Amino acid sequence: MIMWELMTGRRPFWDRNHDTELIIDICDGLRPPIVTNAPEGYIELMKECWHLDPSKRPQITDINNGIMILTNNERNIIYNSSKIIESTDIGPVPKSNPGAIYKSRSLSAMINSAMSLRSSRNQSINLEKFKKRFEDDLIEDSNDNGMILVNRK
Repeated sequence: MIMWELMTGRRPFWDRNHDTELIIDICDGLRPPIVTNAPEGYIELMKECWHLDPSKRPQITDINNGIMILTNNERNIIYNSSKIIESTDIGPVPKSNPGAIYKSRSLSAMINSAMSLRSSRNQSINLEKFKKRFEDDLIEDSNDNGMILVNRK
């Protein structure tokens, strides 16, 4: 996320409340939109940092080495952190969102709550899929006496 913020001059998820819903969405793979006018190689390195499996993300030394290589390959790149990149990929410059909190704080309780909610949702979805499959497997037939017979396929 830091690489994205440095590249765009914006805070990620500025338009969303920083709550358990956002945590769940990020755990499910939500990432900020990628701008197309980034230096070659930068986006690939940033995507590596966003890998869903934290153990497959690069170490800080690898990131540093990658950025050094990018800088050496493109000496004409000037990093100006005060300039906001205008890009149709990420929309207009945002206004402040009162639900977005930009200060250091412990997220342990929110993460635990988000993971619990995510687990409950997955169980609910699985139950609905099972119920639908069960209902689809039932065939209703009527006999001559008007009785309904329920048979499994």
